[in-house]
Amino acid sequence: MHAVRNLNLLRPEFVVSVGDLIEGYTNDVARAQQEWSEFLGFINELQMRFFFVAGNHDVTNPMLHDLWRKHFGREWYSFDYKGVHFLCLSSEDPSATLGEEQVKWAEDDLKKHRDARWTFVLLHKPLWVYAERELAAGNPDRTNWTKIAAALGSRPHTVFAVHVHHYV
Repeated sequence: MHAVRNLNLLRPEFVVSVGDLIEGYTNDVARAQQEWSEFLGFINELQMRFFFVAGNHDVTNPMLHDLWRKHFGREWYSFDYKGVHFLCLSSEDPSATLGEEQVKWAEDDLKKHRDARWTFVLLHKPLWVYAERELAAGNPDRTNWTKIAAALGSRPHTVFAVHVHHYV
């Protein structure tokens, strides 16, 4: 609640999180519901819009994916704010991957918003790290990150990802 109170004092237009909002890693529906209930209780006190991005703790297994969809809808989406395009992706589709359906959607979405003055890509895991490691070893990019990078092209953009607990 301390963070929520501070955000309310700062009065940003909106807040975006890049995942791991609950402890997760459970198959117990009641426990997961309780964790979401606690987290959403904090979010309900925010005086601005909150945008969710799924992390591996949030959607570890099919049951948690289902709970996510019940609470928030599909795990990937986009929105615009003052000419800036925000592309919110799920790096857990199903795990450390962007699934083909999501990639196709993201490619189409980026084409539709090619005139954005800036694009922010938000995802939980820094998939380019995994992709670069595979490509350097002569393996294909199983994360599909290179497809997103190609779709971004030369447009001005910034990518935010977390997951690892050091700077990359």
